[in-house]
Amino acid sequence: MKDLIHEKIRHTLEALNLPFENLMINPPNNEDFGDYSTNVALQLAKIEKKNPMELAKLIADAIKIDEVIEKVEVMKPGFINVWLSKQVLIKNLLESSQNKYSFQEYHLGKNKKVIVEYAHPNTHKLFHIGHLRNITTGETVARLLEVTGNTVIRANYQGDVGLHIAKTLWAAPKTMYELGEEKISSMPIREKISLLGKAYVKGSEAYESNDVSKKEIIEINKQIYNQDGRIMPLYEKTRAWSLEYFDEKYDRVGTTFDKKYFESQMAERSIKLIKELVKKNILEKSKGAVIFNGEGHGVHTRVFLNQEGYPTYEGKELPLAEKETADFGEVDKIIHVVTEEQTSFFATTFKVEELTDSKRYTGKQKHLKYGWVHLKGGKMSSRKGNVVEGEWLLDEAKKQIIKDYESTPEVAEKLAIAAVKYSFLKSGLQGDVYFDMKDATTLQGDSGPYLVYTYVRCKSVLNKSNSSNNVIPRKVEESLSLNNEELTLLHALIKYPEVVLETAQNFAPNYLCLYLYDLSQKYNLFYQKNSILKADNEDDKNVRLTITKGTANVLKHGLNLLGIQTVEKM
Repeated sequence: MKDLIHEKIRHTLEALNLPFENLMINPPNNEDFGDYSTNVALQLAKIEKKNPMELAKLIADAIKIDEVIEKVEVMKPGFINVWLSKQVLIKNLLESSQNKYSFQEYHLGKNKKVIVEYAHPNTHKLFHIGHLRNITTGETVARLLEVTGNTVIRANYQGDVGLHIAKTLWAAPKTMYELGEEKISSMPIREKISLLGKAYVKGSEAYESNDVSKKEIIEINKQIYNQDGRIMPLYEKTRAWSLEYFDEKYDRVGTTFDKKYFESQMAERSIKLIKELVKKNILEKSKGAVIFNGEGHGVHTRVFLNQEGYPTYEGKELPLAEKETADFGEVDKIIHVVTEEQTSFFATTFKVEELTDSKRYTGKQKHLKYGWVHLKGGKMSSRKGNVVEGEWLLDEAKKQIIKDYESTPEVAEKLAIAAVKYSFLKSGLQGDVYFDMKDATTLQGDSGPYLVYTYVRCKSVLNKSNSSNNVIPRKVEESLSLNNEELTLLHALIKYPEVVLETAQNFAPNYLCLYLYDLSQKYNLFYQKNSILKADNEDDKNVRLTITKGTANVLKHGLNLLGIQTVEKM
């Protein structure tokens, strides 16, 4: 609809022999000022050397009032405001009530194919609330790109080698020996992971406080890289625990991956690539290591092969890029959902990849940044043993919902996930999230459960109507008299496809969150001020039921894009 209005105003400017290259239209901040507004008269006034109000009136008078545009008004100091016709609003309402949406396509390239790489947990460590925000963000971005016409490959790059594992495996045997193999085998997977978490804390403390222990841990790290038979049975067993544990978490929050990459798969290939890049003078030797000298390239200097001869994270990123750009044919973009702290890391590795093969890599990589999650404290730190588990947060939200609303466990589970995901997404990606349990689970404000509650309210009304086909009879469409609350909802519903497009284009789930919250508020006001099932006449009843059905459908569809499931009863 926005594009259609843009086209009509463009044709008007063309007919008036006025330039239209910089024409922009957007919804006004104040809904009383129409559906769309443009400041084109203010822009052209400087060029045409005319009074902006007079120019705005000239343009507004020339815009044709038709089946799409109901009225056009001019507002100081020269804005042109456009209202959509009732006919267009009702047509969209009927489509929404039938779950029909026209989403404009948005592609990042000609192939309409994107890899979204997210989750990124490290084996032998807990799945913390940072991972939960990561997976929430990645899944939503994937769904938004899909609904706007892209093929999306969900990828997950998991760390299954590194010093953190060596620290864990250094301490794990003693703990496991004390408990006994039989007891450990019968443990739930979460308890096994808890054992590894405790072992990691012990190993980290030993590494920092005891030189002998530090040497032993470094040796274990080498054994893992070299796949030494002395450590591999324990490594493989505990790695399998982690992967099972992660799969449970993915399943709980509604994510599946098309491809799982592992750091251990990249080590051997990365060494070969690093040697090739040294020969090509892209990387260079320095103090027994291999680095990329970022000076002159606008990026930081970083190590790709350490002094022990092992590839760093940077080094292993090279074969990962090679794999990701080969496994699924030509892709338009690889979107890495990773915290802002890794900005320098990606800037350097992207630059090295571009220098390696400009055609293959230039413009293909994107670092999608997001902030940290806080729970009234400082940063999370698994080394100190106070990591906040993602599962714990979901469980606590579930307990809070059961306590406050006496929900069944099944309903509380979905509402808990809605509470946590929405809380992460509504703030925007760049800022840190300060999670508050009461705010996240409330039914009275800007929360996931509030949106689900509004959907349930809509469904309750529809179920009580004893009709599965509440639509406005076409013969009365033109003669309908709509009150303020009804019109407000019709104007809101028609904006849904535009909001989805804008959300996808800007990688900004908070735009969609804000829209769904605003829609919920508008519906609840409409519900409070209007009788639906006991309306004064059948036409009013059908209009209000159709509005209710359209609102329910948009809420469910929009929440699904956020990775949130609805429930039918609360």
